[in-house]
Amino acid sequence: VDVDGDALEIAQHNIDEYECAGEVSLLQAPIGAGAPLPLRSGSVDVVVMNPPFGTKTKGADAAFLAAARALRPRAVWSLHKSSTRAFLDKYARKTLGFTEAEVVAEMRYDLPKSYRFHKKASVDIEVDLWRFELQTDDEEPSLLNSAI
Repeated sequence: VDVDGDALEIAQHNIDEYECAGEVSLLQAPIGAGAPLPLRSGSVDVVVMNPPFGTKTKGADAAFLAAARALRPRAVWSLHKSSTRAFLDKYARKTLGFTEAEVVAEMRYDLPKSYRFHKKASVDIEVDLWRFELQTDDEEPSLLNSAI
């Protein structure tokens, strides 16, 4: 799911190149700000995402994680700023109800200036690759609009 059509075109190119068309679905839609995803809860197995880091809009990354959680996948893989590690672990487990939340890789990412609000030519950011897991439960309530 991405709101950016150009990003989805690149993703589709990669899907075609790696011959995994039957295994990956793309959808153009906004995420967060209370907008419901046009997907049925439980309709996806795994969510892989690179949400906004929540630097410009505080909590943006948490809103994306809540949207992914509302789909009730078996797992969510997501990139987040390392500086939010303690908050994210607590939020994922206590607020969103993930049964597992683990940093599986620590990386550095050179973010080039891509938006007008970026002040530097590039910024080196420490990021964590997280794996979140849920126990399967058909009775889980939707947490898409949970408070952040």
